[in-house]
Amino acid sequence: MKDLGCVLAGLTRLFLPAALVVLWSKKAETKIHPAIAAFLACFPIFIIASAIRSGFSREDMIGFYVRQGILFGIFEEGGKFLMLRYILTSCKSRNDAVTYGIGHSAYELFGSGLSCFGLIGTGNAMSAIFPVAIWSVIEGALWTVGLTVMIFYGIDTGKSRITLPAAMLLHALCNMTHGILIESATFAVNLLFYAVIFVCAYICWKKMGETEAEYL
Repeated sequence: MKDLGCVLAGLTRLFLPAALVVLWSKKAETKIHPAIAAFLACFPIFIIASAIRSGFSREDMIGFYVRQGILFGIFEEGGKFLMLRYILTSCKSRNDAVTYGIGHSAYELFGSGLSCFGLIGTGNAMSAIFPVAIWSVIEGALWTVGLTVMIFYGIDTGKSRITLPAAMLLHALCNMTHGILIESATFAVNLLFYAVIFVCAYICWKKMGETEAEYL
């Protein structure tokens, strides 16, 4: 059963984000290419950030995870800002921000999806690997979409000096907790951070909707 769970978990992490992009694009009648651009942009972002992280000392693990959180918060959210502000200039709608966010989460799940297949036959997979994979896809999509909407709102309204550092900080804090706190505490603390992200993203989403309505 564990081997079957590994297969299902791998397929879920690899293909469910893509399915979410297609479903969202049809529902919102928006373009798919922001998700593809986000997926491709993550390659240089993560390669460079990982190369920098390799130079961090692990003697102080708390310090290591703090630096790692800050590093990836800056690189990932900064990368989104650069892509949406200067490269994907045709993306003018808040719906495009959602598509981009799902594409970003697809990259983060891609590697873990492949690793699930590597667990087949080893007996090292957790018994709940498949349900955990489903939760990872949902959590990852909501988290990255929320932060992306915040960044896009800043670009749309000229308030990036506020929204971009806020997104970087929230990303860093969520990243830090995974290494510093025990699993149960990490889940509880991250729920708090997610709540903050979702509330901020919802406020940004509503305000952008009002702005779009004025143009119609």
